[in-house]
Amino acid sequence: MDYLLDRYVFDFMPFDVSGETRKAIGQRALSVVMWADWLCKYQDPFKIFENHTSFLLGELLFFILCGLTFMHAYRHGNRYMFVWIGILIHALNVENLCYWIPDMDNFWQAQGILTLFGMRAPLYIILGIYHMFDYTAYVMVSRLRLPWWAEGPAVGLCAVMLDMPYDIMGIKEVWWTWHDTDPNIYDRMYWVPWNSYYFHASFACSFVWILNASRYYLVDVEYDWKKFPRELLCSFLAGMGAFWLGTIQFAVLYHPLHDMFGVHTEITTILFLATYIVIVITADRRNNNPAARTGNKYWFDELACAIALEYLFFMILVVIGNPVNVVSEGLHQTIGNCNDLQQVHTPTGMILQKKKYLCINNYDEKYFDFHCLPGGAVKMPEDGSPLEWYAICGTQYKNRAEYIAIIWGICILYGFIFYQIAAKSGTTPIVPVKRYQKVTVVRDKINSPETSRSTPSKKASSTTPDKKKTLTTPPIPRRIFSEPQSHKEFVAPSIPKYMTPRASSMIPETPSRTLRERRKISYKE
Repeated sequence: MDYLLDRYVFDFMPFDVSGETRKAIGQRALSVVMWADWLCKYQDPFKIFENHTSFLLGELLFFILCGLTFMHAYRHGNRYMFVWIGILIHALNVENLCYWIPDMDNFWQAQGILTLFGMRAPLYIILGIYHMFDYTAYVMVSRLRLPWWAEGPAVGLCAVMLDMPYDIMGIKEVWWTWHDTDPNIYDRMYWVPWNSYYFHASFACSFVWILNASRYYLVDVEYDWKKFPRELLCSFLAGMGAFWLGTIQFAVLYHPLHDMFGVHTEITTILFLATYIVIVITADRRNNNPAARTGNKYWFDELACAIALEYLFFMILVVIGNPVNVVSEGLHQTIGNCNDLQQVHTPTGMILQKKKYLCINNYDEKYFDFHCLPGGAVKMPEDGSPLEWYAICGTQYKNRAEYIAIIWGICILYGFIFYQIAAKSGTTPIVPVKRYQKVTVVRDKINSPETSRSTPSKKASSTTPDKKKTLTTPPIPRRIFSEPQSHKEFVAPSIPKYMTPRASSMIPETPSRTLRERRKISYKE
C-alpha cells in the first residue's frame, strides 16, 4: 500500500508530504481496502470453472433465475416489487445473523465469483436462492386465494419443494459444507440436515405472515403511491422479523422434542411439514373464492420458466455430474484440536455441546475427503494453529441410480404440483391501485349568477349583432362541477332553435328544463 501511494499519489502532489503523514494515510487506506475486501471478495471464474464446474454453472443459473423473478416483480409493479425488496432484506438479515451468532454458525459456502461478508456468502445466495424460493412460492400461492392464516404455510411448503433438489445435489457437489458435530444439524438425509427443510418452511411462512399483518395495520387494501414509506416499512418489518418468528416456530416443536426427549429430527420435521399440509388443505377445501378456480391460459410466465429451468438443471446434473473431480478451496470448518468443545445455546434455554474444530482423523462427512491433495492429507501450519482456509475434494456416488430416482421423482412430482397451481388455479392477483386525477372546476356561463341577474337593454335588443359576435354551438364539458369532487347536474333553459335578438329578452331568469342532449344554438342575423 505504501508503494502504491508513493508511486501514484504522493509523487504527483505539488507539495511535499512528511513521512509520518504518509504512514498515517497508508494505514487508513489499508483499513479501507481490508474493509472492502471483507465486504466483497472476487474469485477468478476460470479457476472456479476448472476446479468446481458444477458450482459455477449453478451460480450463473441462479443469477438468471433471480433476474426472472425481478422481471416478474417489475412487470406487475407496486406491491410485488416491495415483496421482492423485502425478500432481499430477509436474505441479508438471515445470512448475517447465521454468521455472527456462534450457535448458528454451522455451514460454510463455496467461494463464488463474488463472495460477501468475509468470504461467507456467495452473491448468488443473496440474489438468487432466496428470491427463487420465496418470491416464486409467494406468487404461486397468491393464485390460490387462500386466507392469510393458510397463505404462510403454503408458501413455506412451496419453498421446500423448490429447495429440496438444490439441497440434495448442492451438498453432493460440495457447494457448501456442514459442521460435523452440531446437534441441530446432526440428523440428515442424503447429507442434508432435516432442519434445512424445517428452516426454509418456517422462515418463508414467517415472512408472509409478518408482511400480511403489517399491511393490514399500516396500509389500505388499495395501493397508494403516496404511502410509499409505509409500504417500504412493511417490507422491512417482514424482512427483519421473519428470522425471529421462524426461530419461535423452532422453539415450539423442534427444540422441546429433540433437545429434551431425544426425538429424531426426521420425526419433528415431518410433523411440522404435515401440520402445514393440513392447514393448507383445510383452507383450500373451504375456499369459496371463484377467482381461485378460473384457470390461467397464460400460465407459463417468468416464474414458471424459472421453475422449469431449476428442475431441468438438477435433473441433468445428477446424470452427467462427477463430484469426484470437484476441488473446493475456501473456508470450511476450522481444523484444530479434536478435544475442544463449544457450547450451543437453544431458544428453549438448554445448553448443548459440539466439537469446536473438525477432527480430520475422525469425522463423519462422507461427501468430501482429501484424495485430490498431495499425499491425500491436509498440510497443517507448522505452529499448530487452527486451519480455516483449505481445499477439499468431492466423492464418488455410491449409487447414482438412487440419486437419479429421488431427484427426477422430486422434480417431476413437484413440477406437476406447480403446474396445477399455475395453470389450474387463478391468475396472479392484480393489486388495486388508488388513482388520483386533477379536477378542473368549470362553471356554466348561462346559469352563472352574473348572467342570470343581467337583463338585456332595449338598445341591445333592437340592434342586430355583428357577424363576428355570432354565437355557435357552445362546447359542453363531460363533467361540470360546482365544487371539486362533487357532481352537479347541468341545467340549461329551454331555447328555441333560432332566436332573434328580440326573443332573447324573453328568456326566463330561472331555467326550467334539464339539458338531455346537445343542441345547436345560434343567433340569426
